[in-house]
Amino acid sequence: MKQIILLIVVLSFIHCAPKKTVGNPTNPKIKSIVENNKLNVVYRGIRNPLTIYVPNTDSIKVSGIGLHKIDNNEYYISPGQGLTMEITIVGYIKGQEIIDKREFRILDIQKPYASIHKYFGNVTLSKEKLASSKIKPHIPQFVLELPDVYSFEYQINNQKRLFNEGNTFNDVAKKQIYNLKKGDSVLIDNVKLVTDRPNVDRAKIIELKVYIE
Repeated sequence: MKQIILLIVVLSFIHCAPKKTVGNPTNPKIKSIVENNKLNVVYRGIRNPLTIYVPNTDSIKVSGIGLHKIDNNEYYISPGQGLTMEITIVGYIKGQEIIDKREFRILDIQKPYASIHKYFGNVTLSKEKLASSKIKPHIPQFVLELPDVYSFEYQINNQKRLFNEGNTFNDVAKKQIYNLKKGDSVLIDNVKLVTDRPNVDRAKIIELKVYIE
């Protein structure tokens, strides 16, 4: 009876084939198949979700640099340096092993934009909406979740830049924003993101400029 390793990854949009399929030497009918429909890319600096399912096995073991288990069949890949990475999937069936190896290409994400409600670049908002907004990284048409904002700097009307920890404006910043007038501006720049791999080079996040309506 053929046993199947099913690998489903929500990552990118490129077809790929398994790098290697290994059958059990004592039973050639038992072999593993890795499926990864249209997806063989992981992105550096973010968590790439991964689901691994092996039907009718007693247990499985999955390993690879940057691979983290979340719960049961749920994993994520947080790749580091290099151009490729590999994971190994071992399924145990009545004392027999099914082994598969899978290679992914590692790509850098393009420069994210600092955004509010997915608006980026130069935007116009009321001071009330700006003060209550959450700053997020945004890449148009990018389907994976980007890390949260750890801190940013803001500059009101070309005045001195001020540091703000977190992804929302602190009380001091909110007070300043509520005192703004129509046509005043707030520049949001030097945005830092939470990352699993702080040693990985990160693209500078493009600034956001908000004009008060």
